[in-house]
Amino acid sequence: MPHRHRKAFGSGRRSRQRTAVLGAVEGLAGAFTVAEVAREARRVAPEVGTATIYRAISAMVESGHIERVGSQGLSALYARCAEGHHHHLVCTSCGATAIAHCPVIEQDSLAADPDGFLVTGHELRLFGLCASCRPGEAT
Repeated sequence: MPHRHRKAFGSGRRSRQRTAVLGAVEGLAGAFTVAEVAREARRVAPEVGTATIYRAISAMVESGHIERVGSQGLSALYARCAEGHHHHLVCTSCGATAIAHCPVIEQDSLAADPDGFLVTGHELRLFGLCASCRPGEAT
């Protein structure tokens, strides 16, 4: 657990509460909201405060362990990240996520732009329906 904890929070604090938040994040399937993380974390550590949960989520985003992938109503939606450069596909019906490795990053066109721009990064989120949620598909 210490290695997993270090990666998720970078150089941030390690505590019972943060460990509970990390366990909740890793136990949730697909995309998730902070409220879902809080519910799961409090099953293990009922004393985890809302501010602690938000700070832990923020640290996990900063370390690259999770990424904001959209929203659900008024809540931000997050997903766990895979190693290496990738993008998330998010089902707008059930919140299922999938990893799509990025073919764009390998193209030479990102290195030089004819208008003088130097591309230093990009962001792409793909939304749609997973196989289980598509009309006419069996669940």
